[in-house]
Amino acid sequence: MNTSERYRERNIQSENRIREAFQFKNQEAPYIIYDVNYWLFGALSEEIPDGYCSEDPSIMTNYQAQKIETHMREYHDVYIPFLMPWFGTGVLASGFGIDVKFLDKMDPAVDLPTIRDVQQIRDLKKPNPLKDGLMPRVLNTIRYMRENTDFPVGVTDCQGPLTTALQIVGYDKMIYWMHDHPEMIHDLMQLVTDSLIEWIGVQKEVAGQSLDDDAYVLGVKIPGSLGGVWISDDDSVIFGKDLYREFVVPYNSQILEAFGGGVIHFCGCANQHIENFLSTRGLIAIHNLNLDHLDEAARLRHALAEKKLVYMVGDFNLEDNRIDHYYQQLFQKMGSQGLIVISYIAPALSLQEGQYVDARRDPGIGKRIERSIQKFNNSK
Repeated sequence: MNTSERYRERNIQSENRIREAFQFKNQEAPYIIYDVNYWLFGALSEEIPDGYCSEDPSIMTNYQAQKIETHMREYHDVYIPFLMPWFGTGVLASGFGIDVKFLDKMDPAVDLPTIRDVQQIRDLKKPNPLKDGLMPRVLNTIRYMRENTDFPVGVTDCQGPLTTALQIVGYDKMIYWMHDHPEMIHDLMQLVTDSLIEWIGVQKEVAGQSLDDDAYVLGVKIPGSLGGVWISDDDSVIFGKDLYREFVVPYNSQILEAFGGGVIHFCGCANQHIENFLSTRGLIAIHNLNLDHLDEAARLRHALAEKKLVYMVGDFNLEDNRIDHYYQQLFQKMGSQGLIVISYIAPALSLQEGQYVDARRDPGIGKRIERSIQKFNNSK
């Protein structure tokens, strides 16, 4: 697939527009209508190929490549094509021995942890990316994607130290042990952090990437030289600020700094951590699916803007009768400078008052959202 020349100029322009937002020089917010989801959540069952997450990487590669080609014909946003070796959110945890369940035409799901006693943490060893869990399958998929296409290849889903630790020991035990055995939890967080840094580095080497470039945070490319990593921190929303400051911020900082800076993603509202985010070393942006809570999102957005940190705001497609109202409110509350807007197109669901509900969206939903963004997008 020869895409380099076909999309080269467009990709350069898109990256420049994203870079302008990082420099707070943009007059309009760059946006992406993200209908090339590599995950399966929100996809119509009949459109998901059999064996998508199997050991045959051609199925995943062809599925994603076809969606990219369709997107590049339909939209003129700042999306920059890439391929993603997607095997759910538990790849690193699988390296620690956590089982991952593969369900028919659904995203892989992490099984229950097996650790029962805090002393078992001492038995945990750093995973070997070439041998343990799903890590070899990810590397094989990256190799296949590089050999059979000329799309850049991102690292697999990058759960941060907090979520990975929770997958290993469980939510209830983790929170109790933070209070009762803080030194053991710090040891666990450091082990996971060191393992994640090594795992990301191995993937980047196989993918032919530099350490401080080629990061794609849920579909948004971080401009070259600004940062080379993103981590998902969805569990931040359930933690108080003190525990998060002690047990998460230092380890997130290590990962972001190891790759020249990066982005933290989470869904929902984590405004209790605004100061924690601002004190995270290496942070260049927050990527947030705000779940329809624009007032809370705007508070975070403006706190970040004061420090010249970018806010990437997104959600899955809204119900039809609220599209204009949503984007009008979004830009009124947030402005445009230092803002990147993403609408994730999921034909099997709809966002309604903060909840995702089953739906069957017509194919024109993405174009209607794009027109709405263009209508209200400005720098005021």
